[in-house]
Amino acid sequence: MKYLNRFMKWYLGENDVEKEPPKGGFFRILYLVVNFPGKLFMINIVFIISCIPLITIPAAWTALCAFTGKMFLKGYDFTLEDYLAEFKDGFIKKLVLGIMESAVIFYGYYLMSFAGNFKAVSDNTSYVIIMGAGCAIFGIGILFAAWTFVLAAHLRLGLSGIIRNAAILLILEWKSSLKLIIYTAIYLFIILALMPYSILVPMIIGNSLYGLISCSIICPVIKRRITDPYEEAVKTSTSTYWRRIDRDV
Repeated sequence: MKYLNRFMKWYLGENDVEKEPPKGGFFRILYLVVNFPGKLFMINIVFIISCIPLITIPAAWTALCAFTGKMFLKGYDFTLEDYLAEFKDGFIKKLVLGIMESAVIFYGYYLMSFAGNFKAVSDNTSYVIIMGAGCAIFGIGILFAAWTFVLAAHLRLGLSGIIRNAAILLILEWKSSLKLIIYTAIYLFIILALMPYSILVPMIIGNSLYGLISCSIICPVIKRRITDPYEEAVKTSTSTYWRRIDRDV
């Protein structure tokens, strides 16, 4: 019974020993996975359930990114009520983003599939060109989706603001974009290489883990590039305002 209680405390993240958790990077992700596997599993199940009507997938993914992003930045302080509130907020905006990015991703996939026709007839030049274009479009679609949905989860911006900021950050933060591509490629390779057994991974923890990894890369960029400068500007303008009031008085 003692060992069962210990296991359940570990599974639910209820640890007796307080340790300073890692602040970021891989070890932060590892810390959260080891200490909060139950919560990652539960939010993964909630995400899958909320995706049953396909039209709700963009809203569900944004809510998942909000959950995992808050977990990465602040620890576990994002409840299921917050998840549902994020799921409902800006539903149409997220749906439009999802349709746009799905179109880009599927077009890239179509080109990669279409390139196989030229390889079958030994037209290697056309095969390389079309396959390269398909891979590039597919990768850009995946990257853009990752940036836009995390931005939508953590910033209250309109549709144009999300698209504009995502496009700028995708280019300026090219190292972060490269990390996203590498992690996504590894994730997809593992899923495809181990099919059909690997289908259990997204059902158990795969979606929430991928969301956590994406947020671990993008959220620090949002904080450094957007929220911290904004808060500093607000603080400066507020202090300037009160100095003027004091001077006038």
